[in-house]
Amino acid sequence: MLFATKLPDWLVACFRIALLGEIYPNIRAIAVGYHDSGFVLIRYYLDRQPSDSDFESLKVVATNLDALGGKEQAINKIDIQCVHAAGAKRDLEPISGFIYSRREHE
Repeated sequence: MLFATKLPDWLVACFRIALLGEIYPNIRAIAVGYHDSGFVLIRYYLDRQPSDSDFESLKVVATNLDALGGKEQAINKIDIQCVHAAGAKRDLEPISGFIYSRREHE
């Protein structure tokens, strides 16, 4: 799927609320893909292998986003991914954009 090259402002605003309480030290970055058809992909980049608790956190974020979204444009589908990312942060795929990035000294 071809995602937008930039996240819409209304989606960024929704994520500010959807992520409350769900950021923790093992998350290096959170990338989001957005398609005009209402498809959203949320990807956690982690500094270790994903665990069940990572997927639970992502499900909470997706549920929060679903509850908040749709005011500007409908969110029809939300997919989630957790990825172990050991390389440099500059090599991570932003998809449509990063919604969170932890500070790292390289």
